[in-house]
Amino acid sequence: MNNLFDYLSWRGDLSFAADGFNDIDAVILSRLSYLPFDGIVSEDLHTTITVSQAADRMFSGDAPAFLWEGDDRLMQELALSDRFCDLQLSGYVNIVDDERQMQFSALLITLDERTRFVSFRGTDNTLVGWQEDFNMFFTFPVASQPEALRYFEKAAGAFDGSFYLGGHSKGGNLAVYAASFCGEDLQERIREIYSMDGPGFELEHILDSGFYRVIDRIHTYVPQSSIFGMLFEHEENYTVIQSGQKGFLQHDVYSWAVERTRLVELEQTNGTSAFFDRTLTRFLAEMPMEKRKEFTEELFALLKSSDEVTFDEMAENPVRDAGRMFKSLAGLDSSKRSLLISSVLRFIKAAGGTVTDMKIKENKSKRFRKT
Repeated sequence: MNNLFDYLSWRGDLSFAADGFNDIDAVILSRLSYLPFDGIVSEDLHTTITVSQAADRMFSGDAPAFLWEGDDRLMQELALSDRFCDLQLSGYVNIVDDERQMQFSALLITLDERTRFVSFRGTDNTLVGWQEDFNMFFTFPVASQPEALRYFEKAAGAFDGSFYLGGHSKGGNLAVYAASFCGEDLQERIREIYSMDGPGFELEHILDSGFYRVIDRIHTYVPQSSIFGMLFEHEENYTVIQSGQKGFLQHDVYSWAVERTRLVELEQTNGTSAFFDRTLTRFLAEMPMEKRKEFTEELFALLKSSDEVTFDEMAENPVRDAGRMFKSLAGLDSSKRSLLISSVLRFIKAAGGTVTDMKIKENKSKRFRKT
């Protein structure tokens, strides 16, 4: 199965002028905002550095902390690619704000003097980033959504010309949010919006926005076992794509199948995606908004009792951190402890109900199958 790196071998020697921008380019640029550009790419929108120059700085010192396996290879191959090496990077921001429960990162990529790509990072490995994801189940907007809108408005105010907006996971949701809630004058300057396995929105939250003015420019891709990308509703059409991984690991863009300049499409998502979608829907239907909020606050207070900031740090000291969290759980008052335990049991019950429903449906389809 071919992937993004094969695409770079096929098209890496062709400029955008010779071979126009395509969906695979959008996947790559959406992923670019995940790379550790701290101290390398300026926060100033007008102070630029090329991809190749950024790579030289990134690999010249101590080994940088990449978020996902394959990110280091991507940066190295982009720097050697005629198609990407001279793209200009600027406006890099990386904010993790525990008080606002916000994790936000974005990058401006200049394709030419009249065309730019705003890349929004998805959830990183910080506890704050994951807490903000959970906040989506009871809060709108979460802190990073209006932050994404402000970022795009600032970029559009600084430069003339047109923009692509894109992101992976939560970053895709931020791209659609920024495009939907900016003014109509800015919407006219948006070429396309890309959401790579990004969550959708509750319908009530976008009805009064400009979402339907840009809906025909939104490209949403989800792998066949998508979990994150199937959260909430997608009013826009979405495309199911093939991944070489299984389950949760299909969220990794490096596992997505590529054919020439397009992602390999499938007819529908599979049973894994349907299982999580139905289980979560069943679970949330039985949990009022105030309970969702209380559960999230208590869950992340428990996780943060480990005194770690990222899940990677927790993985380095699992026994010690687990001990701290169990001690914190034991120290909670009975109502809070009961909420956490009962919520976990409710989710397990919802999962069991989903399994039963899917088996009944499968058995019925077999019973009435023509021979």
